[in-house]
Amino acid sequence: MTINDISDLRNKCDHMCDMHILAVGAHPDDCEMSIGGTLLKMKAQGYKTAVCDLTRGEAGTYGSAETREKELREATAMLGLDARVTLDLPDGGIRNTEENRLKVIEVIRKLRPELVFSFVDRPLRHPDHYHCGRLVQECCFLAGLEKIKTQSPAYRPAGFIGFPELVFDKPTFVIDITEYWEKRTQVIRCYDTQVIAPGADDSQTKTLIRSNRFWEMQEARAGMAGALIHVRYGEPFFCDYPPQVKDPLEAFRNKLR
Repeated sequence: MTINDISDLRNKCDHMCDMHILAVGAHPDDCEMSIGGTLLKMKAQGYKTAVCDLTRGEAGTYGSAETREKELREATAMLGLDARVTLDLPDGGIRNTEENRLKVIEVIRKLRPELVFSFVDRPLRHPDHYHCGRLVQECCFLAGLEKIKTQSPAYRPAGFIGFPELVFDKPTFVIDITEYWEKRTQVIRCYDTQVIAPGADDSQTKTLIRSNRFWEMQEARAGMAGALIHVRYGEPFFCDYPPQVKDPLEAFRNKLR
C-alpha cells in the first residue's frame, strides 16, 4: 500500500493499521540505506513494517520527483512493506514546525507502530536528516497527548530508536542483517538515479552516494557494526534507554572468545 499524502492515508486506512515498525526518512532511499536490512528481517519474521518519507527528494542533484517515485515503488515492493507514506514536505526545507508536527503525529496515530525509527538526534551532514530525526522523536511523545487534535485519536509508540547517517560511535544495540545483506544491496540499487552499480565508473559523479565510496562506506559501517556482535553484517541503533535482556546467556553466548 503506497500512500501519496496525508489525505490519501486517511482514505486508504479506514481502520487502525497497527504496524509493528515504522521507519521515517527525510528522502526516498534514506530508510533503505539506514535500516533496510532490519526492515527485511522484521518482515521475514512476520512483523508489519511501514516507511514514511517526509519529502519526494525533488531537490536532489540526480533524478526528479517522478523518477524517484518510480524507484520508491520498486524498493517498496522488494522490501515487502505493508504501507509507505509520502508527506511531501519541501526537500531541503524540513523544519520542526507546528504544521509539520501535526502531519507526522497523524501518521503515527493512523499507523499505530510499536516502534518508530528515524535519524539519531545529533548534528548530521545533511540538515534535512537532523531536522527529520528531531521532528520524529518529538512527535512520538506528542502523538500520545489527547489535547493535540488530529483526525486520529491519541497514540504513543513504545519507543523511538535512532539510526546514524553515515558513521557512528558505539551504538546502544546492533541487529544482525547478515542473511539479508545481498537483498538489502538490491533494494538500494532500485534508486538507480542516486547510486551506481558497485565497481562502475564514478569519475564524473557529483555526489557521495553516486560513487564507489558510498558502497565502501556501507560495507565498512555494516561490517564494523557486525563485528561488535560477532557477525558479518549489522545495522547500528541508538536509544535513550537500554533494551531489556531477558536471557543474558542467549544474548552473549555467540560472541567469540
